[in-house]
Amino acid sequence: MRPDAVVVGAGIAGVSAALELARRGVRVTVIDRGPVSGGTTGLGEGNVLCSDKRPGPELALALAGAALYDELEASFPGAARVRRKGGLILYEGDGIWPDAPAFAQRMARAGVECELLDAAGLRALEPAVARDLAGALHFPADLQVAPRELTRALADEVRRLGGTVREGVAARRITASAAAVTGVETDSGTIECGTVVLAAGPWSAPLARSAGLRLPVEPRKGTLVQTGPAPGLVRRKLYEAAYVADVTSEEAGLRIAAVIEETLDGHVLCGSSRERAGFDALVDEGTCDAIVARCARFVPALATMTRRLAWCGFRPYLPDHLPAIGPSGEVPGLHVSTGHEGAGIGLAPISGRLVAQALCGELTDVPLAPFSPDRFAG
Repeated sequence: MRPDAVVVGAGIAGVSAALELARRGVRVTVIDRGPVSGGTTGLGEGNVLCSDKRPGPELALALAGAALYDELEASFPGAARVRRKGGLILYEGDGIWPDAPAFAQRMARAGVECELLDAAGLRALEPAVARDLAGALHFPADLQVAPRELTRALADEVRRLGGTVREGVAARRITASAAAVTGVETDSGTIECGTVVLAAGPWSAPLARSAGLRLPVEPRKGTLVQTGPAPGLVRRKLYEAAYVADVTSEEAGLRIAAVIEETLDGHVLCGSSRERAGFDALVDEGTCDAIVARCARFVPALATMTRRLAWCGFRPYLPDHLPAIGPSGEVPGLHVSTGHEGAGIGLAPISGRLVAQALCGELTDVPLAPFSPDRFAG
């Protein structure tokens, strides 16, 4: 049976959109060249954060996304494995520490629970941190989930509702007439449909271009190093204040900022790097050394811990640091959910709901204008 909509991409962005559509009675088919959650979704830390956003459209989206995780936890508790452990932004000393109180006030006014901690208060929560840190901002509502398991559970729910999930089917191009989308050409034939949801992460740009839409999403490489095990060494997500500047930087070169947290199995993840280096999957030992050294500045015990694994992944980056969500007016029938960069686990489920709401003519939970996929067309 011909589907009403084809979703390209079986990461958390695509599967979330497919589930929201299936719940609204849309006949949906999901395709991916690999397995469900086999790309960017399966390589990250599983964070759902508001603390690393700034007041504005992305923070509003993040707050709605965090609230949606209450539903996901209730519906898929075994797969989501939600840990409501909170997060801490760490401040080294002078520098930007004097700005922390004003930032905390702005975040609180935006609806984010936030607490300013001095050095003693920080060590009371995280005894392993370096003793010369000035303090921290505590965001108790930040959480961590199991992204691979959750995405697979969402895909199973799509199937249960009558949708189709086809793994190992690569999209070659989105076909479109002068008037609208007509289908998706794959390596195993063309799937005809009147609606396509493009959710292929950092691989989305050429598919959008094939339909006539300029969408300059590109990969932003990130490396993670796993050490330990060391259960209880860090109790929350920790990251240095400079990390936020790295997220919003437009630089193409390598940037490293300390990000530290415990995995669900008791190891410690050290990150993170960012560089716009194309799809270069090489794990560079020098980058790994620099990441661990930077993390050890904040948690000294990491300097002597055994390294177990290192890997890299590709965040879907857009130059204005906002995702592309919703329908394209340039290409009728084309809907988009990509460009979430390193925040996809937190933002993709709510993005999928917004895509489905807009496609089905509902009022969206969050205004879509700032995220329009057409904003790069000119």
